[in-house]
Amino acid sequence: MISGLIGLYVADGTLLPRTPEFVAERIIDFLVSEVGGRVVGCVHLDEYSPSLVEVRSLAVDPDHQGRGIGTALVSAAEELARVREYATVFAVSSNDEFFRARGYDLRHIPELDRERSEVSRYKGVYAKDLAPTPASQSL
Repeated sequence: MISGLIGLYVADGTLLPRTPEFVAERIIDFLVSEVGGRVVGCVHLDEYSPSLVEVRSLAVDPDHQGRGIGTALVSAAEELARVREYATVFAVSSNDEFFRARGYDLRHIPELDRERSEVSRYKGVYAKDLAPTPASQSL
């Protein structure tokens, strides 16, 4: 289900393909949105370092776009990142407006320099520093 949803956005270069095996191996890092028991949105949180995590594979079924599902998924991914105590979350995207509206800024992420593919190097890198959760502040 998740890999099929992501697959809707592979041909135009928006997302990288994800096989069912890839998703199954990393299922603990995927969040989904369901309507009537059907997955209509997903996002993947991928660790780059102990303090840095990427929002990847953000996809919403075309029939369910414009309902705030993408925004809710990014918010949930950010909360998961806070719980896991990451300091910064980032996304590689060509959707400047979406990420800027959620408090992300264009930023250079040095960890990406060695990995950026020919396709993704033309997209923007948007990052957001996360405030610690109240539980982690008291530690």
